[in-house]
Amino acid sequence: MTGTTLRRMRPWLGTYVSIEACAADATHAALAIEAAFVEIATIHAAMSFHSASSELAQLHREAPLRPIRVGWHTWAVLAQAQHLARLSDGVFDPTVAPQLVRHAALPRPEGPAPDEAGNWRDIELLNDQQVRFRRPLWIDLGGIAKGYAVDRAVAALQRSGARYGSVNAGGDLRVFGDAPEDLPLAVRNPVDPATQIVLGTLRNRAVATSGEFFLGREGDTGGLSPIVDPARGIRPAHARSVTVIAETCTVADGLTKIVSLLGPKAQTLLDHFGATAAIIEPPDQLHAADGFWAALGHTQPPGELLHA
Repeated sequence: MTGTTLRRMRPWLGTYVSIEACAADATHAALAIEAAFVEIATIHAAMSFHSASSELAQLHREAPLRPIRVGWHTWAVLAQAQHLARLSDGVFDPTVAPQLVRHAALPRPEGPAPDEAGNWRDIELLNDQQVRFRRPLWIDLGGIAKGYAVDRAVAALQRSGARYGSVNAGGDLRVFGDAPEDLPLAVRNPVDPATQIVLGTLRNRAVATSGEFFLGREGDTGGLSPIVDPARGIRPAHARSVTVIAETCTVADGLTKIVSLLGPKAQTLLDHFGATAAIIEPPDQLHAADGFWAALGHTQPPGELLHA
C-alpha cells in the first residue's frame, strides 16, 4: 500500500498527545492529523477541571440550581461514566473529585461546596443534552475523558481519509487500519518508571494503562493513589500498574480504575466489554486475565518478560 505517513505531537489532556496517520499524500495526512487535534482540543476545553470556562466548571457552579445544556462530547462522556458506574455498582464514580481537591491533586472549583453524601446517582441526564445535579457535586471526568478524546481523534482521522494510524495520549493508545507492522506496546516499569516493559504488539485495538507509582500525591502518610476508592477514600499509592485492552479507549480508560480497585473481581466487567487486562506488581509479578497475551500477538505467555 502506497501513501505518506506523518506523525505530530502536541501538549493536550495534561500530557503529550502523539498522532500518526498514513494517507494518500503528505497534504492529506497533515489535514487528517490537524482534524484529530481539533477534536482533542475541543474535548479538553469542554471537560477541563482546571479551567473556569469549561462546561464542567459551569456544571459545578450551576447544575445544582437548574438544568444546564452541554455539548455532545460532555454529554457522551457523562453517559459513559454513568454506564460504568452502574455496571460496577459505583466502583467507578466521577463524583470523587472532592477527595482529590482535599489532597491538592485538583484545584478547588468555583460554586457551592459539594455534598459529601453525593454520588454518581445524583447526576441527572435530561432531554436535549441537559444535565442537572440533585445536590452540589464536584465531578472529575479525567478517568474516562482522555480515552474518549483518543477515540474521537481516531474517528477524525478515519473521516479525513487516513488509511491507518494511531493516537497516543500518555498511557491511552488506539491503533487502527491495516498498518504494515503491528505497533509495539510498552508500559512503564512500576519498579523503575524511567524504564519500560515491552508487552507485545497491538493491531486495531485500544489500550489504557494507569500507574499509581507515577501519579501518587504526597500526603501525611506518604504517596497517595490518584485512583480513588469511592467507598474508602484515597488510598496509599502502590508501585504497580494496570493495563486494559479493549475495542475503544473510552472503555479501556474507565476499566483501568475498576480493575485497580477490584483486581480479579473485575473479570465479569472485562468479559462484558470483550476486554482483557493485566496488573504488574513489584518485584516481578504480572497477573494477566484470559486473552491478554493473545491480544498482544503472543501464542503463549512470554517468559522472563519483567526482566527484559
